[in-house]
Amino acid sequence: MSWALAQTMVTDASARHVLLCLANYADKDGRGAFPSAGSLADDTGLAVRTVRYKLEQLQELGAIRPGNQAIAAAYIDRGDRRPVVYDLAMERGANAAPRSERPATDAPRDAERGANDDTTGCKPQHNGVQSTTERGATVAPNPSLNHQVTISEPSDARAPFAIGLDWTPEPTRLRAVSFAAGVSAEACMAALGAFRVHHEAKALVLTSAEWHAKLVTWAKQDAVRGASSKVAPITAARPARPRVVTV
Repeated sequence: MSWALAQTMVTDASARHVLLCLANYADKDGRGAFPSAGSLADDTGLAVRTVRYKLEQLQELGAIRPGNQAIAAAYIDRGDRRPVVYDLAMERGANAAPRSERPATDAPRDAERGANDDTTGCKPQHNGVQSTTERGATVAPNPSLNHQVTISEPSDARAPFAIGLDWTPEPTRLRAVSFAAGVSAEACMAALGAFRVHHEAKALVLTSAEWHAKLVTWAKQDAVRGASSKVAPITAARPARPRVVTV
């Protein structure tokens, strides 16, 4: 999403809107986005025909390209309902980070060595704050005292893993996969408890995308089993009328 906001190759407003919504379905590396044209139309407020035209325009500009179509095939059995998988060209279109320039004049290092009775030339610091400050210099605050620590996600989102009883699907991906498979996301969440208990005991190892697809399939099978269990009540047979034989 941040790349789609920072890129400069797409200037058309509608095309940028489609690109932003498409990036919301991709992974952290910009790959594997396969929302249907109808989903993008709902997200952007554009017509389905306009969305398809803008996707073609984005491909011509080099902002997106066809990705691994096997990803959508793993989620959706019917080929006629299978959307195109796109990858974002994240290596293109983003503004380059400005280079930091060195000062015009550098103070001689030999003059700094030994300052503040430090043989290495470094000033003593405590918790990121210098105990002494040069005249005219500003002291940088300690980042650890001003920013909360955040836990980063795994470096490889496609790494396989075994789910536990606390596993929760990603809402955006689940909504996209369940919509494409014709199952509501609410039905998937309703079947999540039994799904986790079953597969936690099996210790099966799959990728995140495969777990989402498996949960949608599980919910779909649950709906089929629920429909087949509703057997129509058996009505009592009507008594046969006595047959009258005339002589």
